[in-house]
Amino acid sequence: MKKLLCAAGLLALAALPARALRVETMALPAGYRIAASTSPNAPAPTMLVASGRAIVTFSTAAPDEAAQNAVLQSVGASVLSELPFGFTLVGLPSGVSVSSGLALLSGVKDISSIEPDRAYRPSDVAPNDPLFSQQYALTNIDAPQGWAYGTDTGTAAQLVTIAMIDAGIDSTHSDLTNKVLGTGSEYCDPDTDAACIAENPPQVACYHGTATSGVAAAQTNNSNGIAGVSWGAKLVSVRVFAQGDCNSDCSDASGHGCNTDDATIVNALDYVATTLAANQATYGRVVANMSIGGTGSCPANESTALNTAIGDNVVVTISAGNDGGAVNAPANCAGTSSSGGIIPVGATDSNDAIASFSSNGPELAANGVVAPGVNVETTNYPGGGYTSTATGTSFSAPHVAGLAALLLSLKPNATPAQIQSWIRGGAYNLGVDSNHQGAGLINVYESMRLAAGSSVTTSQGPYAYPNPFRLAEDPSVRFNIPANLDGSNMDVKIYTINGQLVRDLSAPLWDGTNSAGSQVASGTYIFEIKSSAGHAVGRMAVIR
Repeated sequence: MKKLLCAAGLLALAALPARALRVETMALPAGYRIAASTSPNAPAPTMLVASGRAIVTFSTAAPDEAAQNAVLQSVGASVLSELPFGFTLVGLPSGVSVSSGLALLSGVKDISSIEPDRAYRPSDVAPNDPLFSQQYALTNIDAPQGWAYGTDTGTAAQLVTIAMIDAGIDSTHSDLTNKVLGTGSEYCDPDTDAACIAENPPQVACYHGTATSGVAAAQTNNSNGIAGVSWGAKLVSVRVFAQGDCNSDCSDASGHGCNTDDATIVNALDYVATTLAANQATYGRVVANMSIGGTGSCPANESTALNTAIGDNVVVTISAGNDGGAVNAPANCAGTSSSGGIIPVGATDSNDAIASFSSNGPELAANGVVAPGVNVETTNYPGGGYTSTATGTSFSAPHVAGLAALLLSLKPNATPAQIQSWIRGGAYNLGVDSNHQGAGLINVYESMRLAAGSSVTTSQGPYAYPNPFRLAEDPSVRFNIPANLDGSNMDVKIYTINGQLVRDLSAPLWDGTNSAGSQVASGTYIFEIKSSAGHAVGRMAVIR
């Protein structure tokens, strides 16, 4: 669920006396649904609502305000204002909770539908990094809105370290130099499989580890380059590729294959669990990101190493693979029942479609999510610049690692299983089977809300996403399709508040233009979703 304050929220409040908006938390009423949680310990499903009111529609038996007030008088309620598109804002009896008021209204025969007047946070957080506007990925996962719950910076934030088990991090890069810790980085040699050794500053085998690190935790709001998902997390390089084996683009060096192996990964995971996670005074909570993979079943040695890391309170994010087939190893070590904190990650593109190369299967369905992984803007190596072409589930996984770091900073005592449940519970259902999308596209805003204990998520009705829709910042707005409208012949129409048709869409995605191709003006718009199963309407704000 997105913020509907701004124009949409002001519309509902326009006729009310000037006073502070009071809110309360209520359990989700019957008929509402929230994104599925993977943990029995997830927060109880609740929503934040405006006190003393509800939004209803009346049947034709109550055609005007006088008739409506006569109907409402039997339960001590009254009309506050008429809203567009047939909705009415109703004041509940004094001192009655919203949940009790909804129950009272449900017994009024001439009321056709009842909803609470939900409350929303008023702002998001936009960093000043000059390339932020080109990072579609952060917009699509609702990072700016999620950062309103905390950017994991400042004295109150819990330290979190992301261990990048990868090809090494260029710690001289201007967007990474202040994020890579001066101690902790290691090299685990795949050519000897010897125990990992200290490597400070970290060395680089190829660009890959630098690029994945920028996605997860590039220095943010520093008037330079890009923004990372996590503003405050530190980085440790755990290099598992040899410099002589790889060219800078991670292709095979002459006479060598740019590869790592099970033994090296086991050594790396052991280091993360027994050294980094065991030293919270220096590293805080630890997330391990593994943007690596290969075909085949989960090897027993890696499974043991991964579960040991989970047992030591490490959250692990792993790329699902790029062959369009079964989930690769070691991501498939998450298994098909609850993994307790191992999160396989598939890829989406800028339109939130599942990437054709994204590996899939029951492990993703049971434990995973998807995140942007096509033409991602991130830090590059060599040269200290940036690339806008980073593609693969390798770049999806660190989006999830960055989100895990945000959640751990907000809830430092959370278990890996809880972090996984909040990530999956906040994910946006893309309308495809779970083998391909897992729990859905990660949503920083929703997951942070879940962790904060104010789990306002999707309702039975449709909603716009993001809302307000800022044409200068957001490439498009998406419309949630309620479960009761799943059907054929899907059609979405956009109207002005006065009922004038603006655009007729064949898919629930709108770029903010009218039928002539021009951007629409700022204001409140109505959207109507129709399918063979029925129709529903909703409202959204557009800001130019």
